[in-house]
Amino acid sequence: MRVCAIDVGTNTVVSLVADVEDGRLDVVADEERFARLGQGVDASGRLADDAMDRVVDRLTAARATADRLGAERVVIGATSASRDAQNVGVLRDRVRDALGLDYRVIPGVEEAALSFRGALALLPDVAEAAVVDVGGGSTEVVAGTRAGGVTYRTSLDVGSVRLTERHLGERPPAPSAVRVAETDVAAALATVDRDAVRGLPLLATGSVARLLARLSEAAGDPPFVPLGEIEAWRDRLLGLTPAQALALAPDTLAGREDVAAASVLVLAAVVRALGAGGYVATPGALRHGLALWAAEQA
Repeated sequence: MRVCAIDVGTNTVVSLVADVEDGRLDVVADEERFARLGQGVDASGRLADDAMDRVVDRLTAARATADRLGAERVVIGATSASRDAQNVGVLRDRVRDALGLDYRVIPGVEEAALSFRGALALLPDVAEAAVVDVGGGSTEVVAGTRAGGVTYRTSLDVGSVRLTERHLGERPPAPSAVRVAETDVAAALATVDRDAVRGLPLLATGSVARLLARLSEAAGDPPFVPLGEIEAWRDRLLGLTPAQALALAPDTLAGREDVAAASVLVLAAVVRALGAGGYVATPGALRHGLALWAAEQA
């Protein structure tokens, strides 16, 4: 079955068209578009009108790709910014009226489970793992096995857009602002059950994992990024303005140059807190898990 799975996050709208058969997933197209739906949501609790305009525009483009490639089913999974917004019903109605699609807001624990499944989807040799997914509004930590599924999952209210808007708006940020951001992340991570993930290989999914793998020119297939590299890039990006960061790696950082430092700050804190020496950057993500789910539901 050919499906299109669309992940509407706090910063991006990412769409996957894939053929799914007997639990196997073959990617046909994979597209990322920036929308910054989470603009101001942390402070106001509401989606901005222009942010909703951008998301409808990006979803229209994703739907066009799905139709052109013959997707039999199109599903949307909206995450942190949509969960936090009091007026998400407005966007849900707009998407239904404009595109005939269900704008489904998924709970954090479901997002964690789908991210785990997606992380393993393109790594057939991985039998068990812990998975971290740093998003714009939340961070998911999951553990489990391919055979048995998820054994532990949690969703933390720390993410790159949220932290940037709260603490890191001035760039480069003052050392005191960085310390407060790190305190926020540490407080969230204090709720994670370390025993549930101890000893498991750590996979990282999402844009920050790919970003660091490219910036550090990590070796391996899939690439492994050691903790030292993560922390070095965290410190380097925190010392730059968004324009300077973009100039450093325009192909990699375009669209996330203002939140990349916060993303890496969160990822470094997670890797260190879980006692891992680094992470493997998996190509699979939430949208891959969502595609598998969509095919099963059909």
